[in-house]
Order: sequence, then C-alpha cells, then structure tokens
Amino acid sequence: MKKATEGQTKRSGIQLVATFGAVTLIALVALAIGMMNPKDGKTPKNIDLNATPTPGVQRQADSGKQDVAKQVTPVPTTALKQDEQTQPEQQKPPVQTADATQVAEADVPEDAAVLNPDGVIKGLNFSAETGMLWPVIGEALISFSPDHAIYHKTLDSYRTSDYVYLASEQGTHVAAAADGIVTAVSEELKTGTTVTMRVSEDHEIVYGMLSDVTVKEGDFVDEGTVFATVAAPTRYYAEDGTGVYVKVLHKGEAVNPMLFLREE
Repeated sequence: MKKATEGQTKRSGIQLVATFGAVTLIALVALAIGMMNPKDGKTPKNIDLNATPTPGVQRQADSGKQDVAKQVTPVPTTALKQDEQTQPEQQKPPVQTADATQVAEADVPEDAAVLNPDGVIKGLNFSAETGMLWPVIGEALISFSPDHAIYHKTLDSYRTSDYVYLASEQGTHVAAAADGIVTAVSEELKTGTTVTMRVSEDHEIVYGMLSDVTVKEGDFVDEGTVFATVAAPTRYYAEDGTGVYVKVLHKGEAVNPMLFLREE
C-alpha cells in the first residue's frame, strides 16, 4: 500500500514538471513571434549601414517615435555653385571708368588750365619766352646766387641763395606773376606764409613773406591777380628789410627769377 502511494506521488511530480516545461516553452515561442511581428503588422526592414542615403530624402525624429521620411525637392548643383561662387570675371560687364583728364576737360573750357592727378598742367604756357610779371616792384635785397656765397645781413654771414628777395613795404599788394594753380599754402619758419603755384608742366613759382592770403590749394589764379599782401619779415630777414621771397623752380631745380621777369 505504501509503495502504491509513492508511485502515484512520483507520477504526479513528473506530470507537474512536464506541464511547467510545456507552458514555459509556449511562452518563449509566443515572445519570439511577438518580437518578429510588431503590433502595427509591419515587418522590420534590414538596415544597411554602408548604404548611400537616397537623394532628396531627409529623415527626422518624431519625439522618439518611428522615423518619418519626407520628400525634399532637390536643388540643382549648378544653382548651388552660382550662389556659392563669384560669377567668372569674363562674364561680368566691364566697369566703365572715366579718365581724370577727360572728366576735367568735360567740366572746363578747352583753353582753361587743368591739373590732373599726375600733376601735369594742360593749358598753361609759362616759359622763358613768355616771362612773368613782377609780384611787387622793388630792388633785390638778396640776389639769386646759388654758386657763390653773398653776405646776408640778418644772419651776418655769407651764404648762397636760390631765390630773390624783392624789397617792398609791408601791406603792399602781391600779384600772381603768371597764370597758375595753387598747389600749396603753408607756414614756414624761414619764409612765413608761403604760396606755391604751378605755372606749367615744368615750372613752379614760390612766394614767401605773405599775409592776408586769399587763395587756397586747388585755386586757379590769373596773371596779375592780387592774392596776398606783404608781411613783416621773419627773423631770418629782420635786418635785411621788408620784402617778398620769390623762387622759380624748373623741374624741381631753382632757376634765376630775374631771367623771367618782364620789363614793364
């Protein structure tokens, strides 16, 4: 009787183990099937990580949910190149630049003087033949002497001079010796208020010891026009007397102004 009872207990235990194993196997199979077949019924696709993305399609995340493909209109490569690169030089229309001399000639009469950016004057005819007026009428207190020294009273020494110093009373009118364009108005230690005028392509006239100057750089001054008065002499000429400093330059080199002064 006891052996019969033990045999029944063993059979019950085996059946229980078999039943538990069967249930476990069914659960595992069901789980595997669920993973292979999502709830939406769509079969997952294999993703090739080395594949080239499809042109014109952008994938964006939707709050951590499944990716949604959106079609984007592709932009032509040629259009991108035109936006990113400068148009080739040969395709640009040529830039029209006006010559400075042409502009000047268009704005002024043909016989007027023109000072272009190169510093060349068209329309001025100063030369040794045409000569120039006396800026003031007076004797030469200091003569042109670039080669040998002459006595300078104020400096109490013998020095060369590349200009003339014409005697004149303070306040006397100073006239332009020739047609010219003012290229500089400056204050100098030696010559005081100084005005430089270009009177031809190769010639300049420098006037010093001036006051009451009425011209500025760029002004055209006709021959004989009063543009200043005689100032008190600077300390360099205090003992020599009152007068006007006059220097004539030919291509930058000083020449004797007395050779150009016309006899009145």
